[in-house]
Amino acid sequence: MSKKPISMNALNIRIANAQDLSTCEGLLFDNIFDVVDEDKAICLKESSDMCIGIREILTTCQISNSAKHQLALKRIEQIWNAEPNTELGNELDELVRIVCSYEEQFLS
Repeated sequence: MSKKPISMNALNIRIANAQDLSTCEGLLFDNIFDVVDEDKAICLKESSDMCIGIREILTTCQISNSAKHQLALKRIEQIWNAEPNTELGNELDELVRIVCSYEEQFLS
């Protein structure tokens, strides 16, 4: 696998644009459970945590501990069937390279 640069757009979490947010004008909630149930809130948090952790791994091009290693393996599993030469395909290639490097250094 050749190393391909990951675009900053691929690393950033995509959120609704300002036009979409304008439709929510006047809707205020005291906490997230007024909008989604607890299971959905937990899923959203876990997804956000994964995005942040994967962005750190891809930005630093290294895995710093076994928790990050497990996170990278979980993300690889999620995007395993990504098409080559796409943003997800490039992310997959880079994560596999970083995981292999970590495993060669610390698990062999």
